[in-house]
Amino acid sequence: MLAAVVVDLGRTITDRRGPALSDEPDAVHQLRTSIRRMRNLLAAFASCFEPEPAEKFAVVLAAYGGLLGECRDLEVRAADALAVLADTGLEAALHGSVVAPLLADHDRAHAALVAWHGAGAAQSLDALLTHWSAAPPLTRRADLPAVDVGAKAVRRQVRRVLDRADRRAGADAEKIEEAVHALRRAARRLRHTADAVEEVDGLEGAARVGDLGQRIQGLLGDHRDAVLLADHVRGCAADEADRTSYDRVIGRAEALADEAMAGLPPALSDLRAVAVP
Repeated sequence: MLAAVVVDLGRTITDRRGPALSDEPDAVHQLRTSIRRMRNLLAAFASCFEPEPAEKFAVVLAAYGGLLGECRDLEVRAADALAVLADTGLEAALHGSVVAPLLADHDRAHAALVAWHGAGAAQSLDALLTHWSAAPPLTRRADLPAVDVGAKAVRRQVRRVLDRADRRAGADAEKIEEAVHALRRAARRLRHTADAVEEVDGLEGAARVGDLGQRIQGLLGDHRDAVLLADHVRGCAADEADRTSYDRVIGRAEALADEAMAGLPPALSDLRAVAVP
């Protein structure tokens, strides 16, 4: 099971690189997601992979994901800004001051991504992808039945999400942002773990758990995007004498953040209630 998932993800990463470098719609996001899936596979099934090569692979993947993440985050913020400006009827008035800087920063981030590949920095990643696809460095634990290892991995990730949720609930104001970030990451890993095993006989119920992980991740991602958009607009308005239009956009972004967070308690309740395979 693990070898098949590694091979599939390696192929997907390679296939998605061209469209991402061409900046095709959503291509950077798709490539970044594949990188994250591979990293989460290494983490969720850590006992099944040899520690030293897995750690080296994870470090390279993290660095590559960082480049992709900077580009993708700016792409999302620009799209969110356009949507909120359109919603508030302020697109014509504020496009130049709010959206245009994000688009310019995105173009620079994408150029850096292209330059990274052009300089040959991707060769180390390619070598690792080739090696891992041909012969993933597995431990003896990987000889166990997929249904047993997969079920334990999913249960562990569910507990991790619920633990992070409890920590968030008890976090003070200074730690809440960090706690929310940790919960979002845990939900993403749960989703990717469940996706990896959902076709294993006996683990069909993992799909439901994965859907809940995706739901929690999505809500927290929407919250983060809205908060960052509000912060961006505040920065744009810092030197403006008349902030009225900017404040309308900030208010709408903050409302979107609140709406996303309001959906979190029901999602967590559903995860607590679901029958884990």
